[in-house]
Amino acid sequence: MSTPIPNFDFIIDLHCHPTYKPVGASYKSNKGIQDPSPSKRASIWNYDSPGLVDKLINEFAGLTKFSQSNFSAATYGQVFIITVALGSIEKWFLNNDLGTGNVADVLENFLLEIGKQRINSIQNTTDYFIDLKEEMDFLAQMDGKQVKIDGKPFLYKVVSNFNDLNAAMVQNETALNQIQGSGNDLPLTIAVIPSIEGMHVLNCGLIDSQTKIGEPPNVNEVLENAGRLKQLKYKPFFVTFTHHFYNQLCGHSKSLNETVARFCRQENGMGQSFTETGKKVLDILLDNTNNDRILVDIKHLSPQGRKEFFTLRNTKYQDVPIIVSHGAANGMPSFGASVSNFPEPIGKTLLAEEINFYDDEILLIEESKGIFGLQLDERRIANKETLKHISHSIFRNKIMHYRSELLWNQIQYIAELLDANGRYAWGTLAIGSDYDGIVDPLNSFWTIEQYPALKAFVERYAYNYFNNPKKPPKLTQTRNIISADTVVQNIFRDNAWRFFELNF
Repeated sequence: MSTPIPNFDFIIDLHCHPTYKPVGASYKSNKGIQDPSPSKRASIWNYDSPGLVDKLINEFAGLTKFSQSNFSAATYGQVFIITVALGSIEKWFLNNDLGTGNVADVLENFLLEIGKQRINSIQNTTDYFIDLKEEMDFLAQMDGKQVKIDGKPFLYKVVSNFNDLNAAMVQNETALNQIQGSGNDLPLTIAVIPSIEGMHVLNCGLIDSQTKIGEPPNVNEVLENAGRLKQLKYKPFFVTFTHHFYNQLCGHSKSLNETVARFCRQENGMGQSFTETGKKVLDILLDNTNNDRILVDIKHLSPQGRKEFFTLRNTKYQDVPIIVSHGAANGMPSFGASVSNFPEPIGKTLLAEEINFYDDEILLIEESKGIFGLQLDERRIANKETLKHISHSIFRNKIMHYRSELLWNQIQYIAELLDANGRYAWGTLAIGSDYDGIVDPLNSFWTIEQYPALKAFVERYAYNYFNNPKKPPKLTQTRNIISADTVVQNIFRDNAWRFFELNF
């Protein structure tokens, strides 16, 4: 029997990085210490709303000079369940063709907004696993501690299972139903689910991605660290197996845009599949002998790695759901194809690159009872031609209308793909923004504070999709003709909730 979803309106984000910037800020004052005051930059609660200059820089340069996923913005955006993606920033972002001098540090800090001291620390790191534990400790320091936001009490709680998650949301429902201003207001809780992005955190991937110089991974240490992940106080619910650079465990997909790729080269390891060490790590993570399995997120894996993962799942891990925490459809039926099965009109708007997912992969995700978090990076969910010709306006509501269509295109494409293959169309998708992960957000939906507005605009597109007499929806199954509000509730909350209930 399903657990009833607490009766208040909240949103779930499957993948974001609220710790990157405050951890970086702490290196300037008190390394690794989270400031208890939300007004300080070294606090995960620090509110940094984009100003006009920030918005112009983002619009014309694609750079995000503001905090997207801080927890104050989460309270304004009704985002009360957040899967926080932890993990050391890969040093090859910062040890690159620009060098490691002061000029390079200034340019890289302009891009990342984490501070020169943090940049130098990452450049010189020799142990990613220690860095991971320091980031987890930073998160732990304010776990369960109340802060005041606009005079109201809030806290975040790192949860370790679905029962804890549900209890936090039930408490929120109680808090919202109490008489406010009585002097004994119950705090509202943001439930934090830990995840990790990139298994380089096991202390591998330390060979220079360009010169190929560096220490090869100590296999025993890597495997021991994989086991240690299960012993951590904040054991990750899932891990993204690869990230931007080769970790000697599995190949990765091209993920950096042309500008960044000019000085941060990703070629080493791209297109490779799992190494023998990588397969052993996979076995450790997915072993469920002690009911302590850590699931695997296939985002960033090379297509070859994804194909091998599907094969291994069919033979060894048949009960494991497939996760994409922050992804997009690429409109192609399978790896190597060059023509979409759905060319008009949606398929032609999507970014047909391997970092995004093929039709056959999306079908496997649904078949596995997995989850697919849609990321909110304009450069991922639409191709350059679509972005080039998108309508513009000086009025914000019109900008929101035009830009939210990019997300709706993804939703409609995947829904019609599932329907055409005899599947339920609306039970797999969720939101996994990747905010604060060097993301160029949908214009006017700058941070998680704007999620309610994004939800409302997507619901408008869903309503028009179901109620246009001149162009009825391309859905063949009666069960897929549902209300627009059910569509958005599924995507922004209910699908992720049910996935947590089954697997967390």
